[in-house]
Amino acid sequence: MTITSPLWGAELDHIRLDSADPAKLSAFYRDAFAMARQPLADGSILLRGAGRRLIIGTGAASSQPYSAFRFADQARLATYKAHLTARGVNPMPSPTPLFADGAFAVADPDGRQMVFGLINDTYDVEDGTTGGHPPGRLQHVVVATANLAPMMAFYEDTLGFVATDHVLRDDEDDHAGGQTLMAVFYRSTSEHHSFAMFLSDGARPDHHAYEVSCWNDIRDWADHMATLEIKLWWGPGRHGPGNNLFFMVEDSDGYKVEISAELENMADDDPVRQWPHNERSLNLWGPGWMRV
Repeated sequence: MTITSPLWGAELDHIRLDSADPAKLSAFYRDAFAMARQPLADGSILLRGAGRRLIIGTGAASSQPYSAFRFADQARLATYKAHLTARGVNPMPSPTPLFADGAFAVADPDGRQMVFGLINDTYDVEDGTTGGHPPGRLQHVVVATANLAPMMAFYEDTLGFVATDHVLRDDEDDHAGGQTLMAVFYRSTSEHHSFAMFLSDGARPDHHAYEVSCWNDIRDWADHMATLEIKLWWGPGRHGPGNNLFFMVEDSDGYKVEISAELENMADDDPVRQWPHNERSLNLWGPGWMRV
């Protein structure tokens, strides 16, 4: 089987985070994740390093208004826009200055925007500084939702994300052995996931992740955090879904950020896999972050 989704090949390019104190938050990402800081014309702040960038603006702490996915060329973007229009989606203007003319946004059932476009050469993703640090490519973003079924329908049937793994919780009161779907991991390339969602009591951001090349990079980033007296919030460990090595820290607003290594790659014909909702699925090595 060859994946035919018109979204296939689109990669997470950047996200926006809002904060009541964007100057403080942007200083955190500048130092913790070795990114250069640049003010933008609309008052927001661009942070960028090699393979990673994000925008920080003024708003509610730890809110994440949009995620932006880039296509390789104009033809792919035009085909994708036509695909969405044929499904009754009305594209909205792009909220990001980091994409070129022709970019557009759509709103998911929780009101969060997903943006699609091409890189604006003024803000090339490869510009920035590493400061001697190991790589850290922006790789995935995860959200929480109370509306898992409509969110799944939108991301799969409308946007064209491909489901990789499901996480299921046994219903203790269901003597017939029923289960509740708790999380879904989605891919838009061969990498295990570029987007995921968890069932929760409301809509909110969960975390985003930077992918490094190997276990030694995990070590080096952890050592870098130690020099800044930033404590590891979770990990190091290894996830079940994705099989990736990881640790997480909290930014200055308490939002979680992950450093990940060796994320699993999937074949086109890999079926959706199922995992139990327990600590071991979340962390094969130790304690899990149980959202609910």
